[in-house]
This record gives sequence, structure tokens and C-alpha cells, in this order.
Amino acid sequence: MSITEVEDQGCPLDPLVNKTVEFAYRGARLKFDLSHALFSSYDIDAGTRLLLKEIAADAEVTGAKRLLDAGCGTGIIGVSLAASCPEMDVVMRDRDFRAVAFSARNAARNGLGVRLFGLDGEELSACRTRTFAKVKCVTRVAGSLIAEPGALGEPDPRGPYDAVVSNLPAKAGPKLLEHYFAFVRESLLNPGGTFAFVIVTPLAERARAWCASAGFTVASAVSTKNHMVCVARAPSTVARAARASNQSARNATASDIEARLWLSRYLRSHVARSIANAPLAWEGVQGLPEFDEPSYATVCALELARKALAGQLVRRALVIEPGVGIAALWMRSALGPDEIVLHSHDALALAASSHNLERGRPNGRPIKVVLSLEPPFYPKNVSSEGESAPLYKLEPHSVDAAMLFLEDIPRFDTSSRYWPLAERTLKRGGALIIVAESTQIDRAARQRPSGFSRIPYSERKKGWEAVAFRRD
Repeated sequence: MSITEVEDQGCPLDPLVNKTVEFAYRGARLKFDLSHALFSSYDIDAGTRLLLKEIAADAEVTGAKRLLDAGCGTGIIGVSLAASCPEMDVVMRDRDFRAVAFSARNAARNGLGVRLFGLDGEELSACRTRTFAKVKCVTRVAGSLIAEPGALGEPDPRGPYDAVVSNLPAKAGPKLLEHYFAFVRESLLNPGGTFAFVIVTPLAERARAWCASAGFTVASAVSTKNHMVCVARAPSTVARAARASNQSARNATASDIEARLWLSRYLRSHVARSIANAPLAWEGVQGLPEFDEPSYATVCALELARKALAGQLVRRALVIEPGVGIAALWMRSALGPDEIVLHSHDALALAASSHNLERGRPNGRPIKVVLSLEPPFYPKNVSSEGESAPLYKLEPHSVDAAMLFLEDIPRFDTSSRYWPLAERTLKRGGALIIVAESTQIDRAARQRPSGFSRIPYSERKKGWEAVAFRRD
């Protein structure tokens, strides 16, 4: 299938759109596609509305030349500011590539130029979508918006910025958020820059303390029953000349250290368990499940894999939605593949899984990490006249064993999206293990294409079920 043929099928995000809402901001009339796979799927959430209202008249934010929307979600903040501030360069980052792709989609549908990037910094071709009718934006002078994956606290090579704006997620946890305030101050903002954020009320007083500890001065704070919006200024006493003189040394040392250490701020536990006859050890990660115990889904999958994959030669293994990487660790221990491929829309899950695989990996055991959305977005430098872009960057029929942890997305048929991947990537004789809630498993089994036979094993535990199929 060529790229042109894929594009003609429509945008891969279309089935994930739940609702389209209108939003007016600083003279711009906008519309946003919301998704049931992402936060706030029925309306723009109250915290985001309050944050945008409070910064609408803040000259330091609206006059910023470069601004970061951290944890951009569907792009409400970044797109709204870009649409009403024509001279502002805006970068939208989120750990969830689906959110990044939706931010790019909403920018394009509101008539704003946008560039979409993948996990490795490769520019991708965003899906074709029609612009919304009757939207109104100020003609932009600045360059295109940028949408790319990036977790809170992860080094950002596009910084520093004049302003960072964020709807801070409470699920990130106090420890990580406290560090993030210092990270914004030290690594993301120019001297005198502005950090504007909204946070839930139970963390409001802590957020004020984090501001003070990081060296911010609170310029304004507005509280409601559920949220607090704070606009904080970084000190401008650090001379730009001094900053510039130290930049080359910092780039060579501190940035390298940050690149290696940022995930350590997310680590919260060390776990050692024997699962399906394999001794495993992993570090739990804030924001991901299984930080102290394996889930019932994982136990089902690995107990089934122990039986269904017994004696199979596995050179390349694939894990879809790996979480913290327990299934990948089991595959390495029990199957001894030459390569493990991790596939997810969550950049944090990919980082956590590869971290746990690297911690005690045998010498010479390579790990390949892939970030893409189903169906994938294609690299911009691949010509539609040339060979079709490799789906998920995997060669056809190159996987010996795959494990799929199905997500439960309301009103979205997840399993139907992964069978084409299994058809394309699995070798003859290769095995696919699917684990999900029992109701999803029944649908997945019914949808299996011709050429796949059911392996006569299954596992059930506490409402979860795992089944296995072999490529004939």
C-alpha cells in the first residue's frame, strides 16, 4: 500500500473523535475535535478555561515570542494562543502521541500551519483534514506550530522559552511536580520568563511552596472550588551573557546528564517477582500501573505465553502497549530473542520499558523502541512514488512472537486496528497473544482474519482473559 492510498482512506484519528466544540478566545473563533481516548472528551475542561481566561490579558504571556504548551492534550491552550498571538512561536508537547497528533489536527483544522514530529525527532506527515468552516484566526507572522512527544521533566532541545503554560496533571504526583517547577525555572525558561499553570485545589498550597522553592515570584493567583491558576515569574537577575558563555559547556555535559537522568525522577519502586516460571525485576514508574505488583492482565498473558510459546524459536518479539515492560522482560528471560520491539502511543511507557530492559540486559541484546499511532503517520521525506513507508518501521513478516495488551477506548474498536499489523508483521508459524477484558476478547477472536488459527490454550483471571493465535 502506498502513502497516497493510505491518505485517501482518511485521517487515522477520525474514529477517535468524540465531539467537536466551539471556543472563542481573544477575538479568535475556534473549533476543537475532542477524543474519548484523551482527557476531557465532552467539553473543554474547567481548569483549561480558567487558565486561558487568567492569562488572556497578561502581556508577558500573550507577548511571548516563544511559548511551550506542556502536556498539551488536544491542543486547546497552544492552538488558542497561536490563533490569537500572530507573532508567537508555539511548541506543544505531551507524553501521549495521540494527544500530540490531536493537537496537530486541531491546529490544521483551524487553519494554522503545524509541523508534527515523532519520538526520534523525525518530521511526520500529518493526516489530511478539512479546515473547520467559519473559524477566525489572526494572520500569523511567526512560523508553524510544532507538535511533538515529550514528558514533563524530559529535556527539551527546543528551549528555552519566554513562557511555559500548563494544565498540570495531579496524577503526576507531588514529588514529580515539585521537581518539575525547578526544571521549568532552570531548564525551560529564559531569565524573567513566565510560568503560568492551573492545578487542582488540593495541591494549590503545595504549588505555591514549589514556586517559592524554585525561585519564582507569584505575580497573580486565582482560586475556585476546584482549581487554582497561578502566574509566576522567573528572576531576571541571571545575565544573558553569563548564560550564553556557559551554554556550550552545559550542552556538552549537563544536557547529556539530564537526558540520562530525567526518567529517574519518575521511579518510585523496585519490584522482584517470579511470573510464569521466570524471575523478573523492574522499577515502577509514576503515572504507569504495575509499580508494585503485576496486573491481572499481565499475569494472564505470561501464563498463556509460557504454554503457547513453549519451544518456539523467537528472534524478534513485539510487545504492543508494554506499560513498564514486564511482558518484555519475560520475553527476554524466557524466549531469549535477539530483538524486542516496543510499540505504544505513550512515550513514558516506551521510556520505562526500555529502561527496565536495559537495567540488567545480557550483553549484545539489542532493544528497538518504536513510537507510532495506528494507523501510522509517515515520514515527510518518503515519496509516494517510491516504496511504501514501513508500517511501524518493521519489515514484513519479521516477528516471531507478539503480545498485544488491548486498550478499552469507549466506542472505538481497538482490536480491528491491530489485526492488519499482525497480518503484516508475523512470520508463518508466528504467534500472537491478545489480552484484554473478556468482552473485548470475544470481539477480537471473531475478527481474526483468514490465515490465523486459535491455539488451544487460554488464561482467565479476575475479569481478564488471554488468548493465542498462530499465523498459518
